[in-house]
Amino acid sequence: MKKFFQVCTTIKEVTALCYTAAMCFYMFFLLVFKQETAPLSILFSLLLVCIAAGTMQVAAFSDLLFKKLGYGWRMVLFFVVFGGVLTAFAVGFGWFPTDQAGAWVLFGVFFVLIFAAITGGIEIYYRASGRRWDDKLDWYRKNRGKK
Repeated sequence: MKKFFQVCTTIKEVTALCYTAAMCFYMFFLLVFKQETAPLSILFSLLLVCIAAGTMQVAAFSDLLFKKLGYGWRMVLFFVVFGGVLTAFAVGFGWFPTDQAGAWVLFGVFFVLIFAAITGGIEIYYRASGRRWDDKLDWYRKNRGKK
């Protein structure tokens, strides 16, 4: 039961961060395109997408479902599954005109670019914080006997 609540808490935290970021981007584009209202269906669909993203992130990047899957394969799994879910939401909630090939191309390009940017940002953050912890561990090992 404890693990269930830990998973729920993690999904809730990821969902909140994702929804906050999505709303910031959405509000920015509302300002750019001089829109003063946001349809409730779009806001609700963004919330559902963020819940799905949080759930898929926990499923793909924790050992909950896949114990021995490498990080690269986890990325591919998340990319494919989330891409499918995002496409279903885009079609279901009418995010863009689905009868236009150019809209599909833009949707795909933006999905890949945003996914790459977020993945790169996370990778840079983890490498930087890993180095910071390595430096602290080295300092501790050097100085633990000097008192």
